[in-house]
Amino acid sequence: MNSNLFFFRLYSLAENAKPTFIGNAFPIAPNGKFLTCRHVVQAVPEGARLALFDNLSQKMIEIPSSPQLPSKEAVDLALLTVPVANSYFLPILSPMKLRVGEDAYTYGYFAIGGDSNQIENGYFAGKIVNFSNANDASVAAITLPFASIEGLSGSPVLTYHNGVKLVGMIIGNRTSRVLASEVQAYKDDKVEFRETVNRIVEFGIAYHAASIVNFLAEVGLVGHVVADGRVELAGLE
Repeated sequence: MNSNLFFFRLYSLAENAKPTFIGNAFPIAPNGKFLTCRHVVQAVPEGARLALFDNLSQKMIEIPSSPQLPSKEAVDLALLTVPVANSYFLPILSPMKLRVGEDAYTYGYFAIGGDSNQIENGYFAGKIVNFSNANDASVAAITLPFASIEGLSGSPVLTYHNGVKLVGMIIGNRTSRVLASEVQAYKDDKVEFRETVNRIVEFGIAYHAASIVNFLAEVGLVGHVVADGRVELAGLE
């Protein structure tokens, strides 16, 4: 799998200013159809333009049309039409085939320390921890064992199920406080000293494949693939 064909950066372009990195996107259907987060595209200030950085040509491609957004404002998805003749895209795993404990991974770009001028790319992997909002297909989500670093929003979550399949898209984090250890010292059968150490654990939150399929049906997208068998698509060999 060639990462240059499936993992892309989005930028905000403004006059007399350096491009500002705002998040990730990936192809979901042929002919320049890309998926990302609503909050990513809404990070573009008024008067600026949204652009996708093409890894192969090493050039910015401005996106002239407005993103297609879900009817529910709470749904953090957006469909972009990028003016490229792109035949590469990710097939979606049939939502009912996805299980808690399944291997999942992502590859994407993120901002070091929140600085949009310092961008790195990375691979994150683990097993799906949990599902949430399973009764509402528009916002069904999966919990991941790794954090979503700032800028990673819009990255695809993948698994290997009869070939590479899309199972979700990263949208943010959930934090939880856990008790790491407790120390006690005793003197004359009474507690003389006690110390508790806590730490914060971050879990990545991604939309479930069911949410993605639901959104694509809402906007009337054609050309995407939902399957559990092997799919022969360019670039996924």
